[in-house]
Formats: sequence, C-alpha cells, structure tokens
Amino acid sequence: MPVHTEQSSDSCRRMWKLVTVGVLLAACSSQVCSASIFYSNKDANQVLKIQKRANSFLEELKPGSRERECHEEVCDFEEASEIFETREATLDFWSKYVETKYTNCSVSNGGCDHFCKDDPANQRRSCSCASGYQLMNDHTTCKPVVEFPCGRLKMEDLEAEAGFNIRLIEGKAGRRGNSPWQVMLQNSKGKFLCGGVLIHPSWVLTAAHCTEAREKLKVKLGKFHRLRAEADEQTIWVDKCVSHENYTKETSDNDIAMLHLAEPVMYNKYALPVCLPTRHLAEQQLTRSGRQMVVTGWGSTADDNHSYSTLLSYIAIPIVPRNECAQAMRYTVSDNMLCAGSLGDRQDSCTGDSGGPMVTKYQETWFLVGLVSWGEGCGRKDKFGVYTKVSQYLEWIQHHIDQMSPSLKG
Repeated sequence: MPVHTEQSSDSCRRMWKLVTVGVLLAACSSQVCSASIFYSNKDANQVLKIQKRANSFLEELKPGSRERECHEEVCDFEEASEIFETREATLDFWSKYVETKYTNCSVSNGGCDHFCKDDPANQRRSCSCASGYQLMNDHTTCKPVVEFPCGRLKMEDLEAEAGFNIRLIEGKAGRRGNSPWQVMLQNSKGKFLCGGVLIHPSWVLTAAHCTEAREKLKVKLGKFHRLRAEADEQTIWVDKCVSHENYTKETSDNDIAMLHLAEPVMYNKYALPVCLPTRHLAEQQLTRSGRQMVVTGWGSTADDNHSYSTLLSYIAIPIVPRNECAQAMRYTVSDNMLCAGSLGDRQDSCTGDSGGPMVTKYQETWFLVGLVSWGEGCGRKDKFGVYTKVSQYLEWIQHHIDQMSPSLKG
C-alpha cells in the first residue's frame, strides 16, 4: 500500500513538473521572454485568474470517466464512444443509458429523431424512422439510406433565407427546390385550381373542397414559376380521387382528399415527398402552441382579388391553441382542424393556396402537419387561418395506400 501511495506522489510530481515547464515555455513564446523568463506579478496573477472551462487542461489529463461525462453532464453517443475502448462496450452502455435517460416518449419524444413508441409492460420506449431512413446504433438517430428520403431538402433550407417575411398574404417568394413536395393541381384544360402535397410516389394529398367539381385533374410537380415551363417539372394525370367520406361542405370538416397518380413521380431535387408523422409525434411535438409552421402556395396575394402569385411563396406562422382560435372565428373549429397565425399580423393563406402543405421541421426532417383549408377572409388581423389536421387521418391515408397497392401489382 505505501508503495502505491509513493508511486502516486511521484506521478503527481512529474505531472506538475510538466505543467511548470509548459508555463515557462508559454512565457518564452510571448513578448515577456524578451525581458525575462519570469512573469511580472501582474502577469502571473492574470494566469491564475483564467476562468475554468467545461473541460480544462487538467481535466483532459484525467482518464475517461463515465460518471463525470455522462452522469454529472448529459453526454452524447460520440462522447460515450471516447470513454469506452471498444464499439461493443460503447453500444452496450449507450442502450442502457438511453433507456434510463428516456424511459418513455413523453420527454423530448424519448430522444428519438423521428418516431417514439412506448412499451408500458417493460417500462421502455423504442425509436423508429420514416421510410428511407435507418435507425442508427445509438437507437435514437435516423440516417437517410436512399438518395431521396422524405422531408430532406436537396436545396438550401427555407430557414437559410433572409427572414420569413410577397405573400400568400404578406408572404415571401422562396427559391426553386425549397418546397419540393409542393404540388400544383390543375383541371384538364390546365387551369390552376389548388395546391397539394406529395406524400408517396403515387399519392398526393389535397383539400376535399378542391375536388368538388368532379372534373378530370392533373398535377404538376417541380414547379416554382406558376406560368412558365421549367426544367425537370413533371405533369401527371390523376386516375383516382378519394375524398374523405365524412367531408362536409357547409362546415369544411374532414377537408381532405387523396389523389392517385396514373404514373409514379420520378424523384429529384425539385420533386420529393414530405414525411408523414405518427399521431404521437404530431400531437406531442409538432403541433404544440407557438411552434412555427411553414405554409407554401401560389394563392391570392390580397384578400379582395384573385391575382395569384407568379412564384411559389411561403410564410412562417405559429400554431394557435384551438380554444383561442374558436373565440376569434365565427364558424366552428372542430377537432379535425388546426389554427395558425398571429392576431395583428396579416400573414395568412388565401384563395388558391387550398390543399397546400403546412409543414414543420423536427430534427432536420420536414413533416406534414396540415393542409390549407379555410378562413374568414384572408390576412385579417383579427382572424386565424384554419388547416386540416393531418394527424387525424393517418390510418385513413395508410388504408387507401395499402388498398391500392395490391390492385396495382395485380
């Protein structure tokens, strides 16, 4: 035992000698060395007064400590991998650590990048990813494994633009490729009708009221300029339209429709699907009051005219609590609707934007939250915009996708 203590003392003495030499070398590399190898009293005090950082010089000399790095502080997978010598040991620790840190999905979505599912029986939660992504070894991160995964922009992000404020009402023209899931809905003669959103190679979502005329429809994808033909744009006919069976024209409740395309979309940087969330992700994270939403479209740029925007425009507006929205609106706001906007602010969707997407970004992935549905006027400072709440229809959407797939194979 005494020998061990003596060795520890020797080790400490050697360390301090190294530190002393380091300080002297630092002094000699500075202008002070030209006069003397010693610091003045003032300079020496300055050295002693240097504030500590999270990982000081001496702390870095300490061996990796799980207790210090991952319990006193919250560590990430990279930090944990520095502590453990092998990948197997790191993964073994990390799986237990994450389960202890996030025992359920109610806290920060269980730490999951995309989807979180609770397992009450085992008091655990598990993460999963949207199609086109793979769950990584840290059991939380979703990494794209295909060239064109849903919800990932290949162009500069919307948020990289200078400010979120020509409208939609009071909107801003984006850049081509900033909303690659945006669809333009036209009648057989090419007249612009509504917006839509790509969710699958063969399926587009739009508002049910956009399909009321029961005329033959076609969609354009990869569009930015509403009137001009653009490179890589695609025009595809709609061969089946499925409006929600409970859509009510008078109240705009269940204002959602699915359009099946006669041929699948060829994905490129201007035509990509947005990701659909799970109900849990949408309701616990994406639709929280105050969370910023991005709405895109070519709709009217003023409340009192139908002069549609030439360029695809966007606005960023916050989600509003339903009770607050209901008080401001004359017509009923049902559980199948979401409200967004700010009283006193004219940013709003308008005629022609209907059926277009309201999206939000979560952990680097864009998810669909709503579809432009209705409003009382456009851009009125005492009113909000009302959107179809997509999370209410996830099972309905999946049912129709699955139902159509076998018939196509046949």
